[in-house]
Amino acid sequence: MWAMRATAAYGPAAAAEGKSVRGTDMESVTAVFAGAAFALFGTALLVWTGARTIQRAPVALGVSPVASTVLATLFGVLFLVLGVWCLTRV
Repeated sequence: MWAMRATAAYGPAAAAEGKSVRGTDMESVTAVFAGAAFALFGTALLVWTGARTIQRAPVALGVSPVASTVLATLFGVLFLVLGVWCLTRV
């Protein structure tokens, strides 16, 4: 079945070389959704952390200001990178 899809899309040469063919299957839709969600959350967390830091307001209540700012920034970057990584896998 997979070889037939490769043959139909790119010709017999692509099927013979074993190239992976990605169409609009459900896996790519899921990757786009996950990538967009992670990237949006990471960006929002970074913007929110930056705004709270500029205003000298606490990023998290009851926690050290330095630790909460560092952890929020770290997780914001982590989620942003994860979202970009998901979007590059489409």
